[in-house]
Amino acid sequence: MLLSSLGASAIELQATYIDKEGMQTTTSQSFTADAPLHVHFTYDASSLTDGTTTEWHIRHQNSGTNITRYDTELDFEFTEAGLNIISLWVRQGNEVVDSASIGITITESHLEMPNAFSPNGDGINDIYQAKSNYKSIIEFHAYIFNRHGQKLYEWSDWTSPDKGWDGTYHGSPVKDGVYYVYVKARGADGIEYNIRRDVNLIRHFNVVTTNSNE
Repeated sequence: MLLSSLGASAIELQATYIDKEGMQTTTSQSFTADAPLHVHFTYDASSLTDGTTTEWHIRHQNSGTNITRYDTELDFEFTEAGLNIISLWVRQGNEVVDSASIGITITESHLEMPNAFSPNGDGINDIYQAKSNYKSIIEFHAYIFNRHGQKLYEWSDWTSPDKGWDGTYHGSPVKDGVYYVYVKARGADGIEYNIRRDVNLIRHFNVVTTNSNE
């Protein structure tokens, strides 16, 4: 849905971004996505006449922040939750003769860490990582400790909190047992996460069978 403050617009904005699943999308519609979100904005310039100039405006509805850019194409990274209105103004001298806008809503944050994983090479739950339902995490740092308080691993990739621990220390597998994770993170909505919990590392399962004749 294109939004225009001056009626039907002759220009069309396009937003290109990559979502957290790694899929690239180009759209002229308003949309919702997780932060951090890098977007490349372009427009169809075929309808512009000689002597016109363009300027971009990025306005955050909640905070009232308004940023103006004069680039031909716009690259911007969104890290704050809420609705953003991105507008392109076309000027003839000092007069705005056309405009178009698109809305981008950044979700509120969410982060959970599991209490167990099984790094046994079967391709299922082999990496200790953030649960896949995380949203809009813009800062992330995690540490793994053993029961003696020794740090075994840490990772800090704020664009990919799903990266994690493979159950090794200096390249060698650690023993099955209970370990501990500490996560310090921040969401696009300003929420601070300080997560401390046990992590059960289980490579071997005891399969119990019963005799149906008993």
